[in-house]
Amino acid sequence: MSVNTSNIIVAVDIGSTKVSTVVVELLEEELNVIGVSTVPNSGVIKGSISDIAITAEAIEKSIRKAEELAGVKIEGVITSISGKSISGIVGHGMTSLSRSKQKIITEDDIEMALDSTTTLSLSPDREILHIKPIQYIVDAQDEIKNPLGMTGMKLEVDTYIITGSTTSIENVKRAVEKAGYKLIDIIAQPLASAKATLYQDEMDIGILMLDIGGGTTNIALYQKDALRFVKIIPVGGQFITSDIAQGLHISKAAAEKIKREKGIIYPEDAGDNEYIDVPDMSGEKTEKIHRRELIQFIAPRVKELLDFVETELRKEGIDKTMYAGGIVVTGGTALLKGIDRLIKERFNTRCRIGLPIKEKIVGLYDIISSPEYSSVIGLIDFYISEQGFTNYILQKKGLLEKVLFYIKKFISDFI
Repeated sequence: MSVNTSNIIVAVDIGSTKVSTVVVELLEEELNVIGVSTVPNSGVIKGSISDIAITAEAIEKSIRKAEELAGVKIEGVITSISGKSISGIVGHGMTSLSRSKQKIITEDDIEMALDSTTTLSLSPDREILHIKPIQYIVDAQDEIKNPLGMTGMKLEVDTYIITGSTTSIENVKRAVEKAGYKLIDIIAQPLASAKATLYQDEMDIGILMLDIGGGTTNIALYQKDALRFVKIIPVGGQFITSDIAQGLHISKAAAEKIKREKGIIYPEDAGDNEYIDVPDMSGEKTEKIHRRELIQFIAPRVKELLDFVETELRKEGIDKTMYAGGIVVTGGTALLKGIDRLIKERFNTRCRIGLPIKEKIVGLYDIISSPEYSSVIGLIDFYISEQGFTNYILQKKGLLEKVLFYIKKFISDFI
């Protein structure tokens, strides 16, 4: 089956332990995954690039592997950004429609209201990554999702603005370019993961997403179909890996493998006669331990991580009524057996493991149907959705028209 290369889009998720790449062919109503790869990365610490050369090498290797599988030539990519430099703030914008009479609200009016939120005072070392509307207010009427075509004299908008440090953003750009590729866009990792794993009804009722990666835990809260809160905590699955490595006196690579394949939080998840082989530092000798012994290294760290999450929610004044739909946990650490049960018990709410939503994807879904691919798939889904916006405004287009709009813009970036 031939691939239309003009319909190709590539996403690269730069994580603390790995770089993942996905190559997607845009179909009329679906994302056809035709290339996937993951390679280790040691050039990122707690979500932020600490070594551009090492990260660039990992990016290049990951993209080339995905290229070979997809059978296409890659030139430009979308990528993620994470780390504690990413933060969110609430903004407010306003534009006067008319001083004397009611006026029909146009796309330009909405754009002006959104643009006015960017006038907030930012320090010189920070840049705006995303401006997401929470609600529009037309005169005295609030909780409006889309004011296009309504009439009024004043249009206001409450927004959630995500910013990042200029240094972190520039480091991502330099790493991608050093790897030999053009950077098309940078997307905050929590928004990407949410886009891939959350259902519309959940975002409307209220949902809390926890994306637990190697070096960070990304928190995103949606309510009434709007982003309400984002926070990135510089703690992730690497802390669990380190405790296993130190406790068992083994390499981090061996500890990571044991954690991923055998890690548990509850004793009943291991059989009475279930033992695992633990290699020594040389990898030449092994000894057997009962699988339940892993709990002493894993459970305390996961509980501590959830303590950090609860602290951030309390600081922000977020309670369970704001995420009545429960919690979705995704990211590589979501593969840890029993983590959804622990979260359910700790927060006293429903919890599910977040996988890339199958209805959106064809092709190599069996490969990417894992929490660790949520972010990279979400990068593509989020970017395509944003391309249905012209200066933040959703056009009345069908999916095919949105795709064609994106393709024209994607191609123009190289001209």
